[in-house]
Order: sequence, then structure tokens, then C-alpha cells
Amino acid sequence: MHLPNLLPLSLDGKVGEANKPEDLQDESIAHIVFEEERGSLFYFNIIIMRVIRICTLLAGFVVALLPVCELFSQTDSSVHLLDSLLVIEKRNNGGAVDSSVPLQKLRRSDLDNLGVTNAGDALKHMSGVTVKDYGGVGGLKSVAIRGMGAQHTAVFYDGVAIGDCQSGQVDLGRFSTENLEEVQLTIGQSDDIYQSARMYASAGAVSLETRSTVEQYLRATVRAGSYNTYQANMQLGHPLGQRWHMSLFGDYVNTKGDYDFNIKGVGGKRNNSDVETVRGEMNVAWNGADKHSLRAKLYVYYSSRGVPGSVIVDNPFSSEKLVSRNLFGQLLYEYIPSSALKMKVAFKHNYSGDRNRQPSGVSGNHITHKYNQHETDLSYTMKWSPEMLNGLSFAFSEELFHNILETDNRHLVMSSNPRRLTALSAVSARYLCDWLGVTASLLYTNATEWAKKGYSAPNRSRLSPALSLSFYPFGDNFCLRASYKDIFRLPTFNDLYYRETGNYKLNPEKSRMFNFGTAYSHNSQGWLNNFELSADAYYGKVEDKIVAVPGVFIWKMSNVDDVKMAGVDVNLSSAIRLSAKESLKLTTTYSYMYAVNDTEGSVIKGDQIVYTPRNSGSASLVFDSRLCSAGYSLVWSGERYSLAQNIPSNRINSYFDHSLWLACNWNLAGSSLTAKIEALNITDNNYEVIRYYPMPGRNYRLSLTLEI
Repeated sequence: MHLPNLLPLSLDGKVGEANKPEDLQDESIAHIVFEEERGSLFYFNIIIMRVIRICTLLAGFVVALLPVCELFSQTDSSVHLLDSLLVIEKRNNGGAVDSSVPLQKLRRSDLDNLGVTNAGDALKHMSGVTVKDYGGVGGLKSVAIRGMGAQHTAVFYDGVAIGDCQSGQVDLGRFSTENLEEVQLTIGQSDDIYQSARMYASAGAVSLETRSTVEQYLRATVRAGSYNTYQANMQLGHPLGQRWHMSLFGDYVNTKGDYDFNIKGVGGKRNNSDVETVRGEMNVAWNGADKHSLRAKLYVYYSSRGVPGSVIVDNPFSSEKLVSRNLFGQLLYEYIPSSALKMKVAFKHNYSGDRNRQPSGVSGNHITHKYNQHETDLSYTMKWSPEMLNGLSFAFSEELFHNILETDNRHLVMSSNPRRLTALSAVSARYLCDWLGVTASLLYTNATEWAKKGYSAPNRSRLSPALSLSFYPFGDNFCLRASYKDIFRLPTFNDLYYRETGNYKLNPEKSRMFNFGTAYSHNSQGWLNNFELSADAYYGKVEDKIVAVPGVFIWKMSNVDDVKMAGVDVNLSSAIRLSAKESLKLTTTYSYMYAVNDTEGSVIKGDQIVYTPRNSGSASLVFDSRLCSAGYSLVWSGERYSLAQNIPSNRINSYFDHSLWLACNWNLAGSSLTAKIEALNITDNNYEVIRYYPMPGRNYRLSLTLEI
């Protein structure tokens, strides 16, 4: 019996032959029997090989570093810590001027001012991204960076990755902003080299950070809005002795969701938009004696929602239902033996299940399909900042994650229970001095695929380098920056194994991205309290882009397109002090994105890719005083196209979404009570982000928040 070997190291993304016998060229019974016979043995060999590999790496690095740990632990750690703070971590304020790649953040106060309730809506206020929103309270929200597709965007929740092997897209509408302390978007490779290897494997990353504190607190919010929408959530934090702390978060949303719409003179009511969602989260933290810490998280999500579907004039009714469940637990252990050395190990298991109920044919009957995903993730990260090499740091990261997709959908039986084992190894270095910052990394990706029955995709491996520079010619408040990153995206299970459209011979997408920019910041105690401006120009190209190509009877996923991207992102933020008790804050973003098909000989070469506007932006203006605050926010997008051919019939109109809010705050014996009223989409525009999925018109929300 022949078992395919792991592929040799490759810099050009070449892959080996698909996992199938060479003498069988069709989907015959003989081939399926062959796959059944080899499945268990192949699975066993791969798992054992990978486990031995990662255990060897972990053990080798821990043993090799033990003498170093002892050496540093015997020295005067207070002096070392002072040196590292003064030199190595000189610029660490978290602003755009401190980063050699585009970096945008929305903190807790920004999320409150923008009136967003989920992470997907928050990202609409950042430049360089395209948020696909299918409308309604429970609509799917996915984020693409600079025209590269949502599959190129990694999402991290408190430092650990969230994966979706089926579609490759994470629904950011699932994550409430009520318990988030910060939403961060990094385009390119972050300067923070002390991170998991998965952070190196994407074009950009969305990081969601929850509230972390050892203090006792209570925050509760109730909210009511249009379309019979009700929401209630509560956060509770409590110390458990001197070294332990626990926090709890619960959130409940219920809405009927039906709203009137009018698109191009055709009106109606959005039906089947009901949503019921429950979220729960528990965090436990332990801080050991100076050197050790442990963080544990348990996350539970359940939603039952109607799927309104697209608006069709002849048949506006929809009866599709989707029940989603998500449960994951993660552990993060960190050991810091000295100021020069630190390491962390993270483990996560994630279960995600969907039950989709769809009408079947014209009989009025329904059919239900189940999809279950399992992901197990283990990562190890180490950072070393030797004092003898002032300003220089090194890091090593190793990550292993295993994906399984289970479904009873007969359209996926081309390969039963497809599985993927991915090993990522990253080596990186960073140098920082008064006038220069340099970050370099090299990522090795090795992916092995197999299925319980049927065909499986070939194994793949690739080296992906990244390099970034930041130059400070006039001091800390002004920088010039440049970066390069190579990205290697594996096809999703839908791309590979869906019977009608899937293609198990697909090559991964290979992308290269260049960025050149500048950033300036000014902070003072005068009337202009804070001013920050950044501008970045970029160029990128995606080769072997995976798209659906029409055939005689069906569409088929193929590597036929190349995509070229070029554009400019601009961000401006300023805070003006009006008096000792009053301030005004203005934030604006603008993006110009030229993302076109660049395939030689294609009839659509030079056409803008689907759902990607050339021009887009956002703005917000907030007035704040001790008793009351008010704000205005705007999200706008230029014209887009719903299909690859840029013709008038495929054009989607531009839109502007204006919102207003007013909040009042009262201090009550050490507690605070905040009442807030919001008017959303005040121009009552049923615009479309996705064609035939109209967004709600003018609607209102009223909320009360108590903090103790």
C-alpha cells in the first residue's frame, strides 16, 4: 500500500499529486474501497509523525533554554527590566506611529461612541477593509482586507485564533462588543513577535480583546429597539483571593427583525428575520509568584434565526432556518523567568455546529442538513531579548492544529469527513533603536489532508517571508514605514469537496503585499489634546485566485484568476479640549481601492472585483462633558459590482449611513447610570451591501447601563 510522503520544502507554492492512486482516474467503487482501506493507517501515521515532531521541538527548546533561564534568574532582574523598558520597549504606546505596518484600534470608549453592538459593525469604521453584511440583526458579517477576500483575514479572541475550515470566513456578527475592551486591525505582519505562529499566516488580523482586570466590577445593560428588538447583558468580575480572579459575561438578544424596505421603487417587508441569540463566557486567571500566569476561557454561543434570503419580486417569502452552536475552551500558560526571556503555551478546542433547514423543491417540504466542525489547536511561543545585543529580540513559534468537518449533506459526499492537519513554524527577529525599527520573519507551512472516504487534496508546504521597516527621522512622533509580506492561503473544505462545485486539485492562493506609509502624532496639554494622522499606499497581487467558473451545467471552483490590488488608506483622529469639562473628538477614514482582475486573456481583465468599492470611508464626531455626550457617525461606500463583469446591470449604488446618539450619565454613590438613545440610518435609506439583501431603514435604540 502506498502512502504519500510529505512534500519537500517549496518557495514557489508547488504542491504534490493529489492523494489518489495513479491507476484510477474516475470516481469508481474500487477507488472508494482503496480510500477506506488506507484511511485509518494514513491517519494514524500522520498524527504520530506530527505529535512526535512538535513534542521534540517543545522539549528541545525547553531543555536548551533552562540554563539560560537559570543564568538570567540569578542576576539583578530589576536592573534588566529597567534597561528593557528604556531601550527595547521604547515605543509601545499602541498608536499608528509606533507600528511599521498599518495598525488601527477601537477602544472601549470608541465602541460606545460609535453605537455598534458587534465586532463586524465596528470594523466598518476602519480603513482598508470591506465588510460584507447580509442585513438584519442576525445577518452574516465577514471582513476582507484590501480586496484579498475574507479567507485572508485571521480573527483572534484574547490571543487565540478562531477558525472555520468549511468556508474560511469568521462571522464577526457573533461577537458582542459589550464585553470587548479593544478591537484591533493589523494589515501585514505585526511588530509584536511574541505571538502564535498563526498570526504570521494571514494578510491581516482582527484581534478582539475582552476586559481584563483584577478588580471587582459589575456592568449591566438593557436595550430595546425597533423591529421588536430586545437585548440584555451583564459582566461580573470578582477576585478569588490574592492570585485568582474570575469574570463572567452573559448576553441575550431577541428580535422579530421584520422591516419595510424599498429598492428601486419595489417595496415590501423583510420576512423570516427573527433572531434569538444567547452568549456566555467565563474567564479564570491565576497569577503565580512573579514568573507564572494562567488564563482559562470557556465560551458558549447559541442562535436560532430565520434566513431571509435575497429579495425576489415574484417570491419574497423565505422559510429557511439556521440553528448555530459554538463552544470552545482555551488555556494560556505563560512563564517569564527573567526580563530577557518569556514563553507561553496555548491550547484550544473549538466545536461549531450548524443545522440548516431549507425548503425542498416545489412540494413545500423541508430538508435539514447538519454541519459540525472540530478544531484542536496547540501552540508554543518563546521570545528572547539578550541584553548583550541591545535592542534586538528573537522569537520562535510553533503551532499545530487539526480540522474535521462532519456533515450529512449528500452534496459533500465526494469526500466523507475531510480532515486537515496543519503545522506552522515561525522564526522572527526585531531590532529597535531611537531612529529605526526592523522586523523580519519566516513562516513554514506544512498541511496534510485526507478523508474517511473518497478523494482528498494534495499535501502542501511553503516558506513565507515578511519584512517591515520603520524610520524615525525627526523623533518619536513621526515615522516613515515600509513592509512586505508573502501569504499562502489554503483552499477551504467547501472549495475542495463540495460535489457540484468542489475541486480537490485546487492550488492554494499565493499573495504578495507591499505597503509604504507615514504616520504623525501630537499630544499636548493644550487645546489640541491629541492629533494622529496616517497614510499608507499599497500594492499587492494574488496568484491562483480561487473562483467559481461556469461550465456546461454547473459552476466549478478553479485557479483561473490573478488579482492586482493598489490603493491608499488615510486615517485621521483629533481630540480638542474645549474646557476643563468638555471635549470634542473627530475621527475620519478614507480608502481608495483599485482591485481588478489581472488574468491575461480574460474578458474581464481590468474590471473591479465583486463587492469591492473603489472609494469608501467613515467619520465620527463626539462631544463629551461630564453629564452628557452626543455623537454623529457616518459610514459610506462608493459603487460596487455584484458580478465579475463591470456592466451597468451588475452595478450596486453607493450609499451613506448616518446615525446620531445622545447619552446622559449620573453618578450614584460610587456607581454610574447611563441612558442612551440612538437614531440609526436617519436618512431611511434601504441600501444594499450585498445585492438583493436590503439593510434596515431608519430605526431607534434605547439603552440603560449600570456600572458598579
